[in-house]
Amino acid sequence: MRKILWLTLIAAILSTMASYSQAISPKEDTAQLTFSKTAVTKNKSLRNTYTVQPGDTLSAIIRRMPGIKEKDIPRYYRIIKELNPDIANLDGLHVGQTIVLPGKSVSEDQTAPSASNAPSSGATEPLAYRIKQGDSLIRIIHRELKITKNPQKILLLVQSLNPAIKNVNKIYAGHIIRLPKGPLTAKPAEQTTQQLERIEATDQVVSSREGTPDQETKDIKAKESVILPPEARLAVIKHIITQMNGTMLTSGNYYLPVSKTGQLTIDCSIIPVVELDDRTTIFLDFENRADSHLKKIISDRWENHHLVKLNAKDDIIVALSKIFKNSKTYELTKAQNPVVIGSMPSLDVIVDWLITKKDPKPSSAKTQGLRFVYENNGLLPRAILNYARWHSFIITEISPKTGVVGKPEEIYSLPPVTVLPTTSARDFSHGLLSYLNIPAEKDVDIGVFNINQDGFNLSIKADIAVQRGDKKTLIFSRQLPPQFVSILQKAGNEIIFVSDQDEPGKNMEKILRGFHFAFAPGSFTFSGLDKNQPPYHFSFSGTKIKTDKVTYVVNFDFNQELRGLMQEVWSANIVRY
Repeated sequence: MRKILWLTLIAAILSTMASYSQAISPKEDTAQLTFSKTAVTKNKSLRNTYTVQPGDTLSAIIRRMPGIKEKDIPRYYRIIKELNPDIANLDGLHVGQTIVLPGKSVSEDQTAPSASNAPSSGATEPLAYRIKQGDSLIRIIHRELKITKNPQKILLLVQSLNPAIKNVNKIYAGHIIRLPKGPLTAKPAEQTTQQLERIEATDQVVSSREGTPDQETKDIKAKESVILPPEARLAVIKHIITQMNGTMLTSGNYYLPVSKTGQLTIDCSIIPVVELDDRTTIFLDFENRADSHLKKIISDRWENHHLVKLNAKDDIIVALSKIFKNSKTYELTKAQNPVVIGSMPSLDVIVDWLITKKDPKPSSAKTQGLRFVYENNGLLPRAILNYARWHSFIITEISPKTGVVGKPEEIYSLPPVTVLPTTSARDFSHGLLSYLNIPAEKDVDIGVFNINQDGFNLSIKADIAVQRGDKKTLIFSRQLPPQFVSILQKAGNEIIFVSDQDEPGKNMEKILRGFHFAFAPGSFTFSGLDKNQPPYHFSFSGTKIKTDKVTYVVNFDFNQELRGLMQEVWSANIVRY
């Protein structure tokens, strides 16, 4: 009898443990917050050097590394930044520059610090904090860590403890984050703790048990839960549909012929009607007004007409997913990578959701991106939105409180862009010097031989002459006999040779070098995150000239709104040839 009791007890314990293990295992449709380690490997065998080539950007270099996926780029950016502490700006690489790269694809285990290398001073276990509705990282730092001065440094520390946070302006209520504990000058501690594992496991159980009204809603893996009041939600849906050349009827009646003498009348103020440009018509039943009989009538008689039931707990993404599920042309998907827009400049923008065409042509793959904005400073500049729209990509920003939001139009006070003439090397040189405020004369006669000294007079015509004190800098677009060059140089003149056969960029480098200007040709990237703006960046190739102002010389027609944004945010000018 005693053996039977013991066996029964052991069986009960094993059964309980199995049930608990099953309960805390994350299901496939559970949203999870995953933390990764970002320390830099100290193994020199895992490093190599790379020489920057024309047109290179750091993100392009990382993408070419073996085994790199888009999700790895931010982590590798941080690793390379730590491997190159002497390079102040990795977004401003120049051709010929040498940088240190990880020698091969760096796995999490390779980059993770070992226990022996973990910092001992102040590296205590981080605190676990559950994000509340309305929280921002700055508010959390002020309230929980009692930091009121220089919060930006602590913000970077919090982000390093939570590498899953890609955008410091975007955190989600209910998620667990790590906060530094102890001296705030210490390096981030080991990232995985039993306390956080228990909390995250609990979150997964709760997430898997919180059902939604139907299975279709459960299948949507949305981090954002934007449940607006009915009027605001309807306005957001209408705005999104309208941006795609569709229509949404919220008043009047919609008629469907049932027979030669009868018709079905739908009150659009009760059941709004969405008409997409692919001839799909969707009836939105928000209050469960339509019975199954009406849905059957619609589905049996009209192939492209669908009735969709929505309820008060359906957020924006759930509602849109139900709408586009019935479209033959469009689909709604979670954005996995930044959206690349245009080429000169090339713009990268991070959005949360994408409305795309199914089996599209490459030129029309992406139609609209949805961004959820939780802070006022999270709005993209209007110049970025307009540039994207100019390339047939619409970005809609949504606030969980008010619905569709956006910055007002930005009016930049810009002088006309300076265009350097390329009709000849002489005209190009003169135009460049004029922009750089260097007084220069064209077609100047320069004496080579003097009758008093040499018995005869001989002069040659310089394309450009610049007086610099008691000496001259002479620019010629043709070759001179070596003896003439020697005589001119002995007289104290500096000579620069340009050529009509050379590209203007090559002639520009000769002139800038001859007049001792600081310049750098290459590819340049401008990131909104560097200026406490939302995550976007644009890049282009050109030549950077630094005088009392920063100028970028390009050989393409630069978008005027991005030019205005560069002047306002980066105090940079654009010159074109």
